[in-house]
Amino acid sequence: MALVCAFETYFFNECILDGDYFFAIFWGLLLLRDIQRVYTLDKLLQTLTSTPKKKD
Repeated sequence: MALVCAFETYFFNECILDGDYFFAIFWGLLLLRDIQRVYTLDKLLQTLTSTPKKKD
């Protein structure tokens, strides 16, 4: 996941610097989708690890 995010960030920055804004929007949307997925997984893992333990 991190490797894909790194590639998308590289291509997004490359398109912005080259002035190719159509492909920059494309890479930006893919990058935004990955960031949202990582945020959701982070919140899910925080919820799962913070659940109270059952005491015997």
